[in-house]
Amino acid sequence: MKAGFSVTMIGACILLVCASLSAGAQTAVPGALADELVRNFRDLVLLHESASGKLSRERAAAGQQLFFRNRQLATRLADSAHADAASCIALMDHLQSAAQWRNIDRLALGGVMAELDRRLVPDSPCLARIKVERGALASVRALYNRELSSALGAGGVATGAARPEWADYVAFIKRRVAAERDDKRGAAIDAAAAPAPTAETAGRMPLALSGEQEEWTHGGLPHKSILLTFDDGPHPVYTPRVLDILARFRIKAVFFQIGQNIETALGSAAHAPRASPLIKRILAEGHSIANHSYSHPLLPKLGELALSEEMDRTEALLALAAGEHPGRARLFRPPYGARNDLVLADISLRGLRSVIWNIDSRDWADPIPQSIVRRVVDEALDEGRGIVLFHDIHLRSVDALQPTIEELIKRGFRFARLLEGRLVVDQQ
Repeated sequence: MKAGFSVTMIGACILLVCASLSAGAQTAVPGALADELVRNFRDLVLLHESASGKLSRERAAAGQQLFFRNRQLATRLADSAHADAASCIALMDHLQSAAQWRNIDRLALGGVMAELDRRLVPDSPCLARIKVERGALASVRALYNRELSSALGAGGVATGAARPEWADYVAFIKRRVAAERDDKRGAAIDAAAAPAPTAETAGRMPLALSGEQEEWTHGGLPHKSILLTFDDGPHPVYTPRVLDILARFRIKAVFFQIGQNIETALGSAAHAPRASPLIKRILAEGHSIANHSYSHPLLPKLGELALSEEMDRTEALLALAAGEHPGRARLFRPPYGARNDLVLADISLRGLRSVIWNIDSRDWADPIPQSIVRRVVDEALDEGRGIVLFHDIHLRSVDALQPTIEELIKRGFRFARLLEGRLVVDQQ
């Protein structure tokens, strides 16, 4: 852990943001939503920087909740700006006048800008400004990628070179968080961190190591083999780009999909069978799709009826989208990797198998693609084999994917795929 950094500080940000997910944001103007996106983005950077190695499962889950919250905020911003020209102009005005933002903070809005660029009509008064902003974001990403590359040697080994821009940004966030912290904030954190047990949750223990037999964490893969998995899609822009990269290397993956996003891909609430070109492509190219819940909640906090609905609703959507296609896998990935005895029992009751991961790309926290590449490769070498967690809903994940694959191949790794419910390793 780095000197001068407070883990409690990070916990404060995460817990308080998560506690306010359904609060004032419902009536917020575009500028306020954008500010929340940036605050969450900074908290994720601090969480990422706090770990000298792997994050604990609890801290990773907390960070992924922030990550998913930002996905919700980005969707609301894009929908609002697409539907109303005045809202779009207000958002762009805010981006240009946000004096407290650093250049890298703007990456938090990258997905919003990409979505608006795709959806706005050519004569939209906002479109030209959005294209300029996207160009500026590309320059920011390139700056931080170059800085990290210069700090690494040809073999990906640290050379001792500094990352002054990144270090300055992290120091800036720490100062701001320290300035905002007070006793009342700390008291709120303590309360959020220790919720009172309810009749439904009392006596239930978190999953222990003994439960590993009920799920895959590395799937029993042989040495130097990797299974790539992608959570939270399908996404209309980034999932096809992921598929393009995988096709280039003839690699198959498992896509753990959210029911709400499957509905969007199907084009309606899906009361009648209809084709989804994107899901058809995933299956036609030899990949697998599986259940990642309907709305991405923290499953151990749900009652039995709500828990069943999260699983069953998505299973029905997967059946609608894929039918009896062999690529429809009988697998389930709990959102945030959060599960307890009840969750595992419900997964097993449905004939599904829980799949976690042992290599976290941390693309939900790290905004620098080259840093994501280095982390996955380093963890793969350390673990020797494993299931890798990526997300196919962000540009940085797409940007990191090809160089990650190339580096893994250079180091002698092979890639696994799912075949009739078993993991098999392709010979490459």
